[in-house]
Amino acid sequence: MSRRLIVILLIGCLGGCAKPPDLPEITIRASAAGELTAFRAELGARFTAEQLQPFDTALQELQLDAMDRGVANAGDREQVMLAAVNGKSVHEALVTGWQARRHRLLSQIALLTGLVEQNLKVQQQTAATGTPESVTTHLHNAQDIIAQLQGTLADTDRRLTEWGAKPDPVATPSKL
Repeated sequence: MSRRLIVILLIGCLGGCAKPPDLPEITIRASAAGELTAFRAELGARFTAEQLQPFDTALQELQLDAMDRGVANAGDREQVMLAAVNGKSVHEALVTGWQARRHRLLSQIALLTGLVEQNLKVQQQTAATGTPESVTTHLHNAQDIIAQLQGTLADTDRRLTEWGAKPDPVATPSKL
């Protein structure tokens, strides 16, 4: 009888000492906003803010993606995000959210590139008479923002590659 008790206690100890899953392997509970808040709090007790920052960014990017797709209400955007991550692993949410980030960055770069091209045309047309300072300022500001976005895009691509995800096949715009 004491042998059985020892075996049962040993099995119980071994089962209780099992290593908790690493962050990427954890399944997200997000059937409602409150459930995601509680889930995120549990993660906060186990992982550092630095470790959770990419996850938080992914959740935010999924809401921004919903906004870009015409979901106007913040509550509705949150529901879209919750549906996108509920039951998925943290890794899957990271990849999905950061791919949405990549898409957003590419869209912003394309928009600003169009504005730069317009300002360059105005600059050429007014070169002989003097380009207005506002055109030059807009041109430089847009080019600076594009450079920042391209840096963020490079970081996003690096992270996606680290997570074993290939960035979507949309071509990366060339630098201006």
